[in-house]
Amino acid sequence: MFLRFLDVCFSVLLSFGAYWSLRAGYAEYLARDHAPTALRSAIRWIPNNPEYFSWLAEADRGSGVSAIRRAVELNPRNASIWIEYSQIAEESGDVHEAEACLLEATKVDRSFAPRWLLAEFYYRRRDPIHFWPAVKDALGASYDDVRPLFERCWELTSDGALILQAMPDRADVLRQYLDFLMQDRSRVDAALSVAGRLSEKADRGSTPSLLHLCDLLLEQQRGRQAAALWNRLAAHGMVPYPALVLDRGQAVTNVTFRQPFLEGFDWRMPVVEGVSANSGGVSPFLRLTFSGKEPENCEVLSQWQLLAPSRKYRLRIRYETEGLEGETGIGWRMLDGSDGTDLLKETGGLRPSEVTERTIEFSTGPRTEIARLVLGYSRALGTVRISGSVSLYRVWLEFAE
Repeated sequence: MFLRFLDVCFSVLLSFGAYWSLRAGYAEYLARDHAPTALRSAIRWIPNNPEYFSWLAEADRGSGVSAIRRAVELNPRNASIWIEYSQIAEESGDVHEAEACLLEATKVDRSFAPRWLLAEFYYRRRDPIHFWPAVKDALGASYDDVRPLFERCWELTSDGALILQAMPDRADVLRQYLDFLMQDRSRVDAALSVAGRLSEKADRGSTPSLLHLCDLLLEQQRGRQAAALWNRLAAHGMVPYPALVLDRGQAVTNVTFRQPFLEGFDWRMPVVEGVSANSGGVSPFLRLTFSGKEPENCEVLSQWQLLAPSRKYRLRIRYETEGLEGETGIGWRMLDGSDGTDLLKETGGLRPSEVTERTIEFSTGPRTEIARLVLGYSRALGTVRISGSVSLYRVWLEFAE
């Protein structure tokens, strides 16, 4: 008798479960249409599914507020529903409710998305008091490209110092912000402030961005600021060179070409058709080989130099050539950053030679701060393009007095 009772109970339970399973399946079938009528029918079958109310709020804005309120009542831990509630409230003109919903979304979800949306909300309201803390909170939780938020900051104000206060103390965000600023040459001063914070992180992943800023400063003839940035990188071990010290006269970086070339105050070697380079050996060197198909005039190597004004310098080059005769057309120039004048006064030509050391003395002008040391080729009149190589073993500067 008892077993029969258990069989009956079990059958009832199975029937009950099957009934609700069928109801849920049918409601899901109706809800797939996402049409308001179908969603209301689905809700009648399964009245406690927050997704159906959320979908109804999206499909029928007329009943959006009541539907989305019911959705958050059923699932208050779902940030997506709070975000949808905020959107509906803002569209209906209830900005206070919209703000409250976004704030609730940030409480239940600690990730970037709701914080980004909150910052965007304050941006649309032109509410700087709440915008800046929201931006900092969003950037602190970010994990991907956040340039749109940087754009919002600059659309709200052009005060770089104020914007920098909203940047979290994270190397990846500061690096993104630095890259963003360097897209606009008028924001180099703001970029310098960012670089000051970023360089303190001693993050090697930031080195390319900081070197690019160094290049921008050099292009704008801001040699002292470029050198200060370079020296910060050197102090934190972000470049493998000592700091530049102006009063020692030793401005050349990577004098033996031992290290791979960087930007900033290191060597630069542009790609030139017909000219190839290789380095190595027991004694480090850089060999530049000319195929005879190089341009008639080209730069093959260069480096920015930090120089003191109104001083006498001595440039020394240790080199040798192979396969070159007569007028090589290869020579050094020191182009003053202030006006492009060749401080070597066209005395930097290299002649065919076995291993030798060439010394060239020159003077800087009263306005000289930086100059570009350039090794170039210019086909001499009455000659054909050269075919051969020049090996550089050491290039360095020193005061001549």
